[in-house]
Amino acid sequence: MDLSNSVISDDYFFILGLSAILSRELIDENYFIVDVETTNHLQASRCLFQGRNVFAFISNDLDYYMHCHLENVTFIDRQAPEKEVLFCLLVDNARFNYRIRHPLSCREKEVLFCMKDGLSTHAIGERLSMNMKTFYAHRARLITKLQVGNRIALYKNIARHRAIA
Repeated sequence: MDLSNSVISDDYFFILGLSAILSRELIDENYFIVDVETTNHLQASRCLFQGRNVFAFISNDLDYYMHCHLENVTFIDRQAPEKEVLFCLLVDNARFNYRIRHPLSCREKEVLFCMKDGLSTHAIGERLSMNMKTFYAHRARLITKLQVGNRIALYKNIARHRAIA
């Protein structure tokens, strides 16, 4: 089977699966498909400026919030059934795009983006005019809503995304 060069992932089975349902020519002429969970992020960044549609497969809300600022990127749930993936890619129907499971409040987003910028807890408190207990409450809600388990896992995931940027 001839595999596409426009599917960017370190997961061979992901590339193979997409190549099985879409032809190489269709993918290479129209799309860049990025597997956010396993991809080489330096290689993926080049696809944003090529003028083709970019589809990013993500598996959680944190991946969505870390990349939602990117323009011309459509997010698809990595666990979506094949039929939904095809509709999203071929019909460009927004109803099949990634759906956020637990929406964040505006304040929670501000805290998350400050954390992404690498600010300390004290600096976040100063920037957002909040005391430490309020910051810790927002961080606890982020851990719950983003389903990352604990603060260490939250910071690890944020650091992973910071390295991408």
